[in-house]
Amino acid sequence: MKRRLVIISPCRDEEQLVRFTLDSVIKQTYRPDLWIIVDDGSRDQTAAIVAQYAEKYPWIKLLRRQQRGVRQLGPGVVSAFNAGLAYLGDEPFDVIAKLDSDTEFSAGAFAAVMAHFDDPRVGMASGNTYLLTGDKLVFERYTSYHVPGNAKFYRRECFCDIRGLQPVYGWDVIDETDARRHGWLTLSDPKIVFIHHRMQASSSGVIQGRVIWGRCAYAIGSHPLFAIARGIYRMAQRPWVLGGLAFIWGFFISYFHPGIQRLTDPELIRYLRWEQLYRLTHGNRLPPETGPGARLSPDFGRRLLP
Repeated sequence: MKRRLVIISPCRDEEQLVRFTLDSVIKQTYRPDLWIIVDDGSRDQTAAIVAQYAEKYPWIKLLRRQQRGVRQLGPGVVSAFNAGLAYLGDEPFDVIAKLDSDTEFSAGAFAAVMAHFDDPRVGMASGNTYLLTGDKLVFERYTSYHVPGNAKFYRRECFCDIRGLQPVYGWDVIDETDARRHGWLTLSDPKIVFIHHRMQASSSGVIQGRVIWGRCAYAIGSHPLFAIARGIYRMAQRPWVLGGLAFIWGFFISYFHPGIQRLTDPELIRYLRWEQLYRLTHGNRLPPETGPGARLSPDFGRRLLP
């Protein structure tokens, strides 16, 4: 079944990498029906490069936004994505994707992802993301039910259920958590490879990137015990030890920064913490009440929370 695919790509100052993404999408065996690239005030040649491709391929649209100051992860990315969504308007789609502009992948990647939507239970899908380090590909470690933020594909009904992307740090955890709360299956297929040419949240430096990850965990309402456990887990990744410590520092220092925008949905936070504490005590597996066909009791999330 051919589903109508729309892609939105926030993009800023990516002149060194954006061609990888442009060329990867063009050679897909399952091309998108529409690809909106949102240049978010680039100060380099990013917009000019994209414009060259848009002239040649009418299904590529370039949307330019004004410079909005310093590069802002999280809320800034969602703001750019939502600008693309507004540009889309009432244009129909069956699947919508958020795709980073520093990502590379094989010609069959989109077809493989889209095939997962043949299962009516699947609300979000992607592949596995690998970081290109020198001449080696290093898996950005995460669970099979996490859909990485650099390439996220949403079934239309699921996207509507979660009301789009939340403009907070950690939006890419909130969206999939909310999808499972609504009974959708979320997955990343290890046979589909997406190559990230830059470590996530590293545009301000690797250590600062891990601090930002900690802020993300705070912004979405993560349980402190889960944040500590996640920081310890990240100590086994580059930068060794320091990255995990930076994550924990970023989480707890955020309590003293009231300006950080936090998720405001108490039921979703309760559900998120319920999942997190269950995962801590069950080998990182999801609770059996989540996923396709789940029907949550009115007291969900209260059993493991004070």
